[in-house]
Parts: sequence; structure tokens; C-alpha cells
Amino acid sequence: EAVSAAMETVKGVINQLGVEPETIKLLKTINTRAMTLLQESPSIFAFIKQFKKNCSEEFLMAMLTNYIMSLVIDKFPWKSDAVKEKGALASMMCDMTLTKEDFAIIRDWKKHGGVLPEKILRHPAEIANSLKKNRLLIPIETITIIEQHHELPDGKGFPHGINGNRFNQLSTIFIVSQQFTEMLHDCEYNYEKRTEIISKIRDIYGSSKMFDKAIEALVQVVA
Repeated sequence: EAVSAAMETVKGVINQLGVEPETIKLLKTINTRAMTLLQESPSIFAFIKQFKKNCSEEFLMAMLTNYIMSLVIDKFPWKSDAVKEKGALASMMCDMTLTKEDFAIIRDWKKHGGVLPEKILRHPAEIANSLKKNRLLIPIETITIIEQHHELPDGKGFPHGINGNRFNQLSTIFIVSQQFTEMLHDCEYNYEKRTEIISKIRDIYGSSKMFDKAIEALVQVVA
């Protein structure tokens, strides 16, 4: 977006003033800055390709989460393709530093509790902080989703232990969509168990008004 805006500026200058030496100088400056921006940006596609290679099962669930989340977003009056794209980026990047073994540990923790390794506890904040360095390329909403996607409304999630009043609405949509996908996976994709899954999601997340709105929208999608 930053590069495109700069190029539009150059086009406007050319249309108004013609190709003067100052215009050429401006174009060279913008071109240099554009190349620097692109070189500094995270190689998103490389990350996703590696994630798909190393964690194919989780990659599939990320794709399903993205699909369900897009349908849930459509139930809100502020729906747009731009909002869906922000969520889609988050679904691909939120766990990109984890391994198959890490995902197994998280699933076991969700079922039985216990203590998570520091690497897992840190990863949402670490990924978010890394992406904050590239704010021109990564939307702040995407970064917020990534930072909050393992939090719980009772404050017992991680990495920050925030409570239900501090969640972004888009984060709650992402979280309930991700939880529905993961629980459906645990049921070997038996869609007949969707009502049971929704009930479990309500038990965990329904105490927060923001989550309740997301759950109601999810119900409309999967009912």
C-alpha cells in the first residue's frame, strides 16, 4: 500500500509538471525506498510454505479456520473483504513458529491442563512483536489477532492473561472459528457433533459479551 501510494504521487506529479529533473529525482528516491521496504518485509509466503511443509495437518486447519471465520464475519454489519484478508493473514501466521510436537503439547494442555513450555507461552507475543516492525505491510488488526489467539476470557490464557473485556471483536471471531475447527478435527470431522462443539465453546468463551456475539454468529453459520 505504501509503495502504491508513492507511485500514485509520482504519476500525479508527472501529469501536472511533466518529466522534469526534479520528478526523476523523486522517482529514484521512491524506487529506492520501495526496494528497502520490500527487503525489510517478512517473507510471508516463505513462512507459509515452510509451515505447510512441516505442519500439514495444522495448515489444513488454518485454511478451514479462515473459511469459517470469513463466513462468520459476513454476519456482522462491518463485513468487508479487507477485514477478511486481515483475518486470513492471522490464520496463516499465528502459529508459524511452532512444530508438530508443539501443537500436540497445546492440544494436551487444553484437555488436561498443566504447564506449557516457555517457547509455546511466548510465541504469540514474539510473532506479534516481529510483525510490528513491518506495520506498513501487516495490518494492526492482524497483529492483534495473533497476540490474542491463545487468550481466554477468564484471564487464564497466554501470553498476557487478558480478560474478556480487553479482546478485539475480530480476535473473538477468529478464536471461536479456530476452536470450532480444532474440536471438529478432534471429532474426526463428524459434523453431526457441531451442536456439542458449540456447547463446549459456550462453556469456555460464553462469559464475555464480545465472545457471545462471535458465538451467535458462528451458530448462524454452522447450524
